[in-house]
Amino acid sequence: MQIKKHILHWMLCLLPIAAMAQAPVSDAPAYASDAEGSPEVLHQELSARMMQYADELNELSNVSDIQLIFSSTLPLSKQYINVLKDKVTLLNERYNSISLRWTTFTQAMQVDIADDEELMTIMTHVEEIKKAVGDSIASKKLKCEALEDFANAERRMAGQDTVYKKLYEKAFRLSLIQKLAPKLEKLKAHEQAQYAQIQQSYQKAKQACELLPILNKRIGALDESFANIQMISKKIQETEYKPFIQRIKDYLIGLACAAILLLFFNMLTSKIKAMKMARQQAKKYEEMMRQNGNSPGGYPTI
Repeated sequence: MQIKKHILHWMLCLLPIAAMAQAPVSDAPAYASDAEGSPEVLHQELSARMMQYADELNELSNVSDIQLIFSSTLPLSKQYINVLKDKVTLLNERYNSISLRWTTFTQAMQVDIADDEELMTIMTHVEEIKKAVGDSIASKKLKCEALEDFANAERRMAGQDTVYKKLYEKAFRLSLIQKLAPKLEKLKAHEQAQYAQIQQSYQKAKQACELLPILNKRIGALDESFANIQMISKKIQETEYKPFIQRIKDYLIGLACAAILLLFFNMLTSKIKAMKMARQQAKKYEEMMRQNGNSPGGYPTI
């Protein structure tokens, strides 16, 4: 008895869906039979039916407006993005339903519509509305996907600075002992795969900013984080075993290079200061000579 109740319940739920699915098929014969022998009535009925499709599309266009409102600092929540995606999915499903019924209707009545110039004009108008609404919904779908890509990039890169610092410290410790070289190579391979995923997410975030300029306020933090990760990744990949003496040599060479660069910059800075002082003194001397030339007891200057 309980099973019969469930079956009856599902049959009642499916009745409206079945009626909607059969509606486009029954449109054309009804018009043809009711308006047989009366072109004016057929014209009016077809015109009214076509304008009804236009009204449905315009209504869908009005309710499809989506405002992207979120904080420029707080993380984008999955719940917010899922709500937007669900709304766009429902809009797309409704649009596809209207589009299918419109196509079925116009194909069934194409002969009568083609013979009437006014109906052809209405049909062109409805097609234009249909294209505009379809493009709008498709654009909203792309924007939702871009927003999701950006949010995924933020979540993936959050805290990666600390993770990469620990990876580098571990890679450096492994590089101190020659026997640990296989483990070091394994760590480098793992880091390389991880970096590839981060880079892919970052590129998607940059593309999302092109589609949604509102995200430009948030991309700065990702740029900085990715630059740090990229720098540490390069250091990890360059890490390799070196004898202790070679490490000391490299360290000393590094200090020497730094000292030479520092000396060069100091010399350059001193020269720039000397040139500025020389210009100032020349300017003061020129002003002094000009003043002496204009004074009663002074000598004129050429």
